[in-house]
Amino acid sequence: MTTRLLVCLASCVLVLSSGAHADERSAPEGPASPAAHEAAWARHQALERDSVFQGLPWRSVGPVTQGGRVVDIEVVPGKPFAFYVAYASGGLWYTENNGHSFEPLFDDQPTIIMGDVAIDPSNPQCIWVGTGENNASRSSYGGHGVFRSDDGGTTWRSMGLLESDRIGRVQIDPRDGRRVFVAASGKLYTPGGERGVYRTEDGGKTWQQVLPGGPWTGAIDVQLDPKDPDVVYAALWERKRRPWNFEEAGKGSGLYKSVDGGTTWKRLTDGFPTDEGVGRIGISICHAQPNVVYATVDHQGLLPESQWDLGDRLSAKRVRKMTEAEFLSHSLDEIQGFINELGYEVDFGAKELVEKLKADELSLEALLDKMSDANASLFRTDIRGLEVYRSDDAGATWRRTHAEPLRRVVYTYGYYFGLVRVAPDDPDRVYVAGVPLLTSGDGGKTWASIHGRSVHVDYHAMWIDPASPKHMIVGNDGGIDITYDGGTTWRKVDAQAVGQFYTVAVDQQKPYWIYGGMQDNGTYKGSSRSKPGRNEWERIGGGDGMYVQVDPRDRTVYFGYQFGFYSRRDPSGKTHGVRPKYGLDDEPLRYNWSTPVHLSPHNADVVYFGTNRLFRSMDKGKTWAAISPDLTRSPNRGNVPFACITTISESTHAFGDLLIGTDDGLVHRSRDGGATWTPCTEGLVRDRWCTRVRISRHDAERAYATFSGYRDDDITAYVFTSDDGGATWRSIADGLPAEPVNVILEDPVHKDLLYVGTDRGAYVSFDRGGRWEALPGGLPTVPVHDLVIQERAKELVAGTHGRSVYVLPLARLYDLAKTPSLRDEALHLFPQKTLTASRNWLRVPGTWSNPRTTKPSRKLGCWSLEAGAVTLEVRDADDRLLRTVEAELPKGLGTIEWDLKLDRDAAVRAEAERNAAAETPPAAEGHREAWPQAEAKRMGWPPYVAPGTYTLVLVRGDTRASTTLEVKAPKSRAGRKKPDDGRPPSDR
Repeated sequence: MTTRLLVCLASCVLVLSSGAHADERSAPEGPASPAAHEAAWARHQALERDSVFQGLPWRSVGPVTQGGRVVDIEVVPGKPFAFYVAYASGGLWYTENNGHSFEPLFDDQPTIIMGDVAIDPSNPQCIWVGTGENNASRSSYGGHGVFRSDDGGTTWRSMGLLESDRIGRVQIDPRDGRRVFVAASGKLYTPGGERGVYRTEDGGKTWQQVLPGGPWTGAIDVQLDPKDPDVVYAALWERKRRPWNFEEAGKGSGLYKSVDGGTTWKRLTDGFPTDEGVGRIGISICHAQPNVVYATVDHQGLLPESQWDLGDRLSAKRVRKMTEAEFLSHSLDEIQGFINELGYEVDFGAKELVEKLKADELSLEALLDKMSDANASLFRTDIRGLEVYRSDDAGATWRRTHAEPLRRVVYTYGYYFGLVRVAPDDPDRVYVAGVPLLTSGDGGKTWASIHGRSVHVDYHAMWIDPASPKHMIVGNDGGIDITYDGGTTWRKVDAQAVGQFYTVAVDQQKPYWIYGGMQDNGTYKGSSRSKPGRNEWERIGGGDGMYVQVDPRDRTVYFGYQFGFYSRRDPSGKTHGVRPKYGLDDEPLRYNWSTPVHLSPHNADVVYFGTNRLFRSMDKGKTWAAISPDLTRSPNRGNVPFACITTISESTHAFGDLLIGTDDGLVHRSRDGGATWTPCTEGLVRDRWCTRVRISRHDAERAYATFSGYRDDDITAYVFTSDDGGATWRSIADGLPAEPVNVILEDPVHKDLLYVGTDRGAYVSFDRGGRWEALPGGLPTVPVHDLVIQERAKELVAGTHGRSVYVLPLARLYDLAKTPSLRDEALHLFPQKTLTASRNWLRVPGTWSNPRTTKPSRKLGCWSLEAGAVTLEVRDADDRLLRTVEAELPKGLGTIEWDLKLDRDAAVRAEAERNAAAETPPAAEGHREAWPQAEAKRMGWPPYVAPGTYTLVLVRGDTRASTTLEVKAPKSRAGRKKPDDGRPPSDR
């Protein structure tokens, strides 16, 4: 039987089986209510509060150099070096030294997803935060309403508007801080909720909807007249996302004005567009002349055909206007360039294409219809795009400022920007944000870029110093940049680990390296021992970084960006494309935004690649073969690629035993390398995005699957397991908070140990999902998109979508998994690795040394059944007490940090007693090794532990737990020769 026939039969089985199992799949939950959101947060808090892993710390390893997506910047009035920065999913940060260092202010709140920040001009300690990102991209998360702080961000209170989901803007009346306006954008994927402009006049106790939106229409901007705050401008925006389509404009979008403090409103239509192509709108008022108002419009209407950009050579748009004869009149070299530019892989070149056209075996129209590419459609467009309008009479009338289209500024994704700012002192100096940052000095007639070479693209936030307008701070997809000369030069300010990782991978180096793909910022790699701002990471590739796979044999890296554009980089640094494509006789392939690639655990030369079909390469991606039919079922087709494979797993037990999941909610398994496929859906949820499938390393018939309702505003946790190879599934999500699940990971050592990453954090189960426990340990309330374990190092690596990468040591979890009875012990002190003393301890500390200089210490892992105070005793081999350390332990796993010092007098006294009791007491002089503590006292050295064996005892009341610590002497330098470089010793 041929492979082609097997695939055809598999297609038949696929269709029949999908229908058979359709009724056996559970119906998903709908959009979450405010009560459900509050209950989910309460459950999350309870799990963290009750967790026995609070004292098991995650460590942030960066990176920071790439920055992250900024949504707002607010500067403290009168203090231009003190400002707040809100990151899309990285939280709220504050600096008071002009960005040289930052501190996070919102990490323990129900969400760190930011929409906007506002400072009360009459009381700068009063800070308002609107949560839920105001941009409407694929990775823009909703929030948890509006929050207020009255102490500069130290503490926060929820102020309601929970159903707003995403906040476009917060504005505070400078005359009365209790009067606040909020532009509520509403949910992105489902209708309803709190949409429009809301006003409070009692500091957030009660809210009034003063400008209503609609089922899919919310408010994206609101601005107060700086001279008369009763004059208010607001922008409504109609937008609708589904997993397969995005409508970013509609008749509901428009510009409004109120002259009575928001009580009544009038739509502004004289000269301002009102058609269904109007999308996101941004507003800015000139402080010096408030009658001058600017507004930007993301206009989705088509340009007149005479203004289409056909390119400077053969392009799809240019070819569509040609006859076949005109196309064939071009040279073979031009036609080949046309094919190559579109990234269309065929089984023949330009010569053969021409022959097919001439023989009527293919029409030009059919060729063009198949040449579609999701990534190209983001950029090659003929919509009106960014338009800038100006009013000189406070909004009564409007005119477009520019005669020609502003091309290549926002492309097709103007929904991602919507920012306009006018200089406070000059009504003709205006700035608009897009991929570059543009400025005009003549009121918008002509424009120039002030995008710096070292500055990241995609601008979202901007502050202009009212006292010195050439001093500006901008926020973009790469963080914060500052200029003092109007954009001629820029200083990059990135001191925060706020990367939005989609995936992470690890290699086998010592220490191992971590690899990962990030939204907006490409693909990076860095040492697992990195610290934010130190040992920085290296960039591998650009675009929106997605999956990364590392060949364990030689660290060959597979990486890429959105819609499946992947490459392979050899150890030599040479890069090769590894994207399977379709031929002229095939149906076009669909590539997911985050297209999965997977290396076979049996042979790393074998690469799997998911489109709507699964592809396999046996030669590192040089050639590809489809090993499945279309494994999706959704008929929905829009302007977003959908019905694609999103996750791939190959069993470690047998080559070619494959499990895949799709974005339209299907799971399939093949036991024969893709020759036949069986749907595996019984017991799973319907119509939800499959985020991970895993075949167990411990049991060939065990599998796991997770699903996310993010794209349906469904916050249910969907986690499933199967013990019969995927034939039937059961939920193991009980006990988890209602948080969409992004990843599940089975521990490679302990078969019952599972980890999941959700849109709020990470969790662990010691009994394969029977009971879940939180892994807080300093991890912010951040989406965890990927988890991977480096087996040799026994560390769990988390790729977060907003706070870069975190690492968790697993040794203590392994202790609990191996010996469950440890949980019943009142106190336990875990065994200690041997410590090697350092010669640097034998010196007098510098008088003016940096207080932040790292000093020696040892973190002692311990277990405490109850939280509370304990005492650590350090004793010598003869049980003499040398030091006590008081500490507070959390319930469960914890650490006591000991500075490795002894009590000097006790150590000297114990040393004297030990030497006196020796059979041959050492001399008091000339024997430093026998008298290390006495010598340290004589020389003024710190009383660090000397080589020997110590007993560490943990004490609480009558309960004691102990372990030993061996301290070795540093390696001897005796016999080591000094380098002979021809200089006398005194000069070396």
